[in-house]
Amino acid sequence: MDDQQFNPDRWTARLFRDHGRRCAYEGQTGDALRTWRTAFRTDLRRALGHETIADAGVPELDPERNERERRDGYDRQRWTIRTETGLRLPFYLLVPDDADPPYPVALVAHGHGDAGKELAVGRASNEDHRRQIDEDERDMAVQAVERGYAALAPDMRGLGELSNPADAKLGYRTCHTLQLRAQLFGRSLLGDRVWDVTRLVDFVDDRDDLDADRIALTGHSGGGAVALFAAAIDDRIDVVAPSSYFCTFEDSIAAIDHCECNYLPGVLDLGEMPDVAGLVAPRPFVAVAGRDDHLFPVAGVRRAFDRLAEIYEAAGAPDRCELVVRDGGHRYYADGVWPFVDEHL
Repeated sequence: MDDQQFNPDRWTARLFRDHGRRCAYEGQTGDALRTWRTAFRTDLRRALGHETIADAGVPELDPERNERERRDGYDRQRWTIRTETGLRLPFYLLVPDDADPPYPVALVAHGHGDAGKELAVGRASNEDHRRQIDEDERDMAVQAVERGYAALAPDMRGLGELSNPADAKLGYRTCHTLQLRAQLFGRSLLGDRVWDVTRLVDFVDDRDDLDADRIALTGHSGGGAVALFAAAIDDRIDVVAPSSYFCTFEDSIAAIDHCECNYLPGVLDLGEMPDVAGLVAPRPFVAVAGRDDHLFPVAGVRRAFDRLAEIYEAAGAPDRCELVVRDGGHRYYADGVWPFVDEHL
C-alpha cells in the first residue's frame, strides 16, 4: 500500500510489531527472574517519574484529621497527608467497630469520574452517582470496612477534590491539563497517583492500629491501573486486585480511546501490561474483568493473563494468580475481588 496514505491504526500496529521491549519477560527463572524484577522495577519507577519527584525532596507526611463521622458499624474519618511539596492528599479512613486493632488494611483506588473518593465511601450527590454505587458496586471502601478491614480511599489526582476546574469549563476531561504539564517535567498523572498511594502505605507504616503486614490494594478502571502499577513497584502491598483494567496495552489503551491519564510515556519501551503485573509475583494477584467490557476487551484480558501465568509459574506461585471473568460490562466486581483478598490476607 502507498506509504503516502497515512493510516494511524496501521502505523500503530507497525510500532507494536517492530518496537522491542527491553524489559519484557523472556522465560527467566530463579536468580535470573529476581535480577529481571529488580532491573525492570528500577526502570519502571523512572518511567513513572518517581525519581524526579524524589529528587525534589520528600517532605514529612504531616497527617491531619479534619472530619469524623460515626456510621453504622464503622467510623469514617477524613484525613490529609503531604505527599510532595505543595500538595496535600485528601483521603477517607474507615475503621470497623467489630474488630480489634491492628486492622488489616484495604487501599481502594476509585475510577475515573468527578465524584472521586466520595463514591468509594458510598456518598452520592446525584442520581448517576447513586446508580454507580448501587449497580456498579463502586463503594469499595464500604465493602472493605464491612469485611473487617480498615479502608483508605484517596482522591486520584485530576479527580474529586484534586480535579482542575479549568478543564471542566473548557469541556476537556479533567485530567487533560495535569497530564500534559506533568509530562513537561518527566512525570505523568498515572505516576503521580501511584506515588500518592505509596505515601499512603507510609501512613499505614506509621500507625500502630493499622497492620502494615496485611495490605490489600484494589481499584476500578483507572484505579485498577493505579493498583497494578503501585503493587508492581512497592513490595509492601501484599495482595492486589484490579477490576476492569488488566488487559494488554495493544488491545485496550492503544486501540480504544481513553482519558489521557491512562497513557504512561515510554511504558512500551519497557514491557507489556502482563510484564508489569509480573513484578507483583509471587504476591497474590487477581485480575477481575467483565465479559462485555468495551474498554478492556476480554480477549485481550485473556491474552494478558496467559502471559502473566507464565511468570507466576516461573516464580513458583501459580496458585497465587487468578483471572475472574463475570457477566457484565465496565464496572467493579466485588464478588471477584473480596473472596480472593480474604483468602490471601
